[in-house]
Amino acid sequence: MTPSDKSVVYWNENVTLRRFLIVSGLALLWIGVDLGMHLVAHQEYLEPEVWAELERQLGWPFLQKLALWLPGDSWRLHLYTAYSLPALGLISLILLDRLVNQGKTRLPWGITACGGIFIVGGAVLDMAVTVAHSPGLEQEGNPYVRILLDSQHSLPFVYLHALLTQSLYITLFCGIWIGFLRHREIIVQTISATSPRTGLDFLKAATGGSHLSMRQWLFPMRPSEVPLLYHYVWLIAIPIVFGVSLFRWYAALEWIGFVEPENSTRLYVVLHGVFSTLILYLLTLWRLYRMAQAQNPVGANS
Repeated sequence: MTPSDKSVVYWNENVTLRRFLIVSGLALLWIGVDLGMHLVAHQEYLEPEVWAELERQLGWPFLQKLALWLPGDSWRLHLYTAYSLPALGLISLILLDRLVNQGKTRLPWGITACGGIFIVGGAVLDMAVTVAHSPGLEQEGNPYVRILLDSQHSLPFVYLHALLTQSLYITLFCGIWIGFLRHREIIVQTISATSPRTGLDFLKAATGGSHLSMRQWLFPMRPSEVPLLYHYVWLIAIPIVFGVSLFRWYAALEWIGFVEPENSTRLYVVLHGVFSTLILYLLTLWRLYRMAQAQNPVGANS
């Protein structure tokens, strides 16, 4: 790697990477905790059999204990989280833009456009059929739209909030996709640094552990043994982006009536999208790594 590439990859040298990971991590933690509390408070989001099986496996009244623990006005946190979504999206987008611009690889416009169409198309179709089938949003299942409606906000305000939030997060998703494409050569160079020969060695390098021993990669005991977090930006974000985007297409098909609305199927669609994309992500890096080896056989064998 060149010195400029190292300044992008390493946590201590890239303040933009640190800021993006810290802000996005805290935002995801906040939203995750809020949605978890909301899920417990509104058990209708999962079939009763799921909750019953969970309690049976745990051997104690899971829902009763959590319901007693939750504050009576936990809905306020849910409402405040809904208010904060545009701000969180905007801050994350600004930081992501700075990170994306650190990548210098030329964009392959065909692949870039295909990914963008998949992301934007699913979101736009989902929103369009939602409004067409439920203009008053009575049937809208998005918990943040619901809390705004249930707290007596006007319909124009809810539409404006949803449009702003969706626009920001669609742009954020597209930015992550473009960022991976702009950074792909840097990622491949970090993989090529140790010229992995086996699939396990490649996986270690692709997850930021090319400079670590196998023990350090699997069981880090010191901060210096933690894999490069730079790789996890793309390793985690890309599957989530396309997993969620696949779900948006599926949700649109639900509204149209092509598929039956079932929560278990929705979960399967998201998981399928995430893990399929993860496999494709690793296969893509493997192909790029092999191409880099073929173009630079001397460096690959050194």
